[in-house]
Amino acid sequence: MSQESILKVLQEAGLSKREAEMYILLSKKGAQGVRSVAATLRMDRVQVYRTLKSLQEKGVIEATLEAPTRFTAIPFETLLESLIKTRKNKVAELDAEKDQLIAYWKSISAQTPEYPLAKFRVITEQRGIYDEIIRMLKETKKEFLELTTGSSLIKEDLAGISDAIMDSARKNPKAEFKILADISKDTYTAIKQMIKRLNRRNLNIQWRHIDSGSRLYPQFVIRDTEETILYSPPKDESAVFTQTASGLWISSKIFASTLRESFMEMWNNAITADQRIKELETGKPAEQTIVIRDAKEAQAKLEKMLETAKKDVIAITSSDGINTIAKSNLLPKYSKPPLRFRIMAPIDLDNLEAAKELSELCDMRHVQITYLMMMLIDNQHLFIFKTPSVTKRDVKKMFNYEEAFYTNDARYIGNISEMLNDMWKRGIDINELVAEPVDQTKKLQVSCTEVVSKIADQMLKNNVNCVIVTENNNPIGIISERDLLEKIVKPRRPPDKILAKEIMSMPVITIEPDKPLVEALKTMRTTGIKNVAVFRNGKLAGMLKLNPQTA
Repeated sequence: MSQESILKVLQEAGLSKREAEMYILLSKKGAQGVRSVAATLRMDRVQVYRTLKSLQEKGVIEATLEAPTRFTAIPFETLLESLIKTRKNKVAELDAEKDQLIAYWKSISAQTPEYPLAKFRVITEQRGIYDEIIRMLKETKKEFLELTTGSSLIKEDLAGISDAIMDSARKNPKAEFKILADISKDTYTAIKQMIKRLNRRNLNIQWRHIDSGSRLYPQFVIRDTEETILYSPPKDESAVFTQTASGLWISSKIFASTLRESFMEMWNNAITADQRIKELETGKPAEQTIVIRDAKEAQAKLEKMLETAKKDVIAITSSDGINTIAKSNLLPKYSKPPLRFRIMAPIDLDNLEAAKELSELCDMRHVQITYLMMMLIDNQHLFIFKTPSVTKRDVKKMFNYEEAFYTNDARYIGNISEMLNDMWKRGIDINELVAEPVDQTKKLQVSCTEVVSKIADQMLKNNVNCVIVTENNNPIGIISERDLLEKIVKPRRPPDKILAKEIMSMPVITIEPDKPLVEALKTMRTTGIKNVAVFRNGKLAGMLKLNPQTA
């Protein structure tokens, strides 16, 4: 027993701290006057007099009749017995009035709400945050979830939280404990030892790694989907306990449930701590197969993988994706030797110019596939993207990043790599296509009964190398410079007497501008026809021909 214990008892008896100190002084030194007490306790005489008067009224001290007056303390055992008796009497009175007090209180109290009211409390010290987490661990019955950082995890271990997790897991073997942290090169050694120590008894404690990168996640813990603590790491990373940390305790099942959903989504996309530690120790990335639901997170991961790409990137995208890539800074940023980019997509007249522009930076091929969107990087990182609906299509993005599939599992990648390379071999190289759009002044359509001499004059006048032959405004054939040479000049036939329908080439191949070119190209190669007429809404919009170097 110490003087502090006596001081505590006196304060519980109803004395102030100053009164308790004065009682102890008088008990130690015996009868003392006002001047002596003031000098010993370094108090003003007026304050001493008032305090002594208060102690007299409480029956704790007695005054002598001599002058000047001196004061003495009553025996401590007398004071203690009086305190015990007083408390017993108060307890007896309270017990006798208990039923009446409860009945009255119920009559004036507000009704208990159907759903518990949400409450919150601000915690301004790091030690206070740690104490609250330890309390929550002691009260955990079903589940304890924590999102933190590697450095904070080490500090929490020093503060006793790891031991509290172990104790709680031992007392509640059916409860689940999930710890999600960003494990780095600087922290993995200490965390490895911590995990080994806590998992030595086969407790239900799980550890996973999340790569936060440049994102700032708030640290938090959730207990039994009932209460939560959100807290930020201290500014001084070198200190275990600081006064600068701040936290927010929230008692709300709705809030805890919502936050739990976010945690579980991150948890399901994370790798185990053992995988992460092995990755850091060996330098080889851990195998991971996940669905990244957040579009920004998926795009950031793709760009991160492109930054580390060294040999080959092969991708298949949509028709709109070609235009998006051409407008973006993707290829100029990443396509640097010796890295080779190969891109496949359905190529039509709406994206042909963009495809030709991209072909100067990468290899481009046309494939007639619209249901696959994926990218394979260095035969190690595979991304598969969902085909967006027409109403949700975003022409500003190369891929639909929502709910993207990612894996670096060699078992998946081997089969996909073989499929993509086979598609690449079957595709049509962009250099086989040359578009020659015809503007309004160069659109030549001639009647099938027009004489060849007039047709030749119009071709020279408008500087075009072919015309469309029509009958009742429907295209039925094409006359090219080659037709004039082979069918008029070489046999020396009179051009003013020969009609267009006599020398035109058939059949005429027409295509709408939004249609793939592959079918037209197959027909052109089979028939030997070099030109394709492009119609928009039934009117001639341009001409397409095979590149002479590849025809």
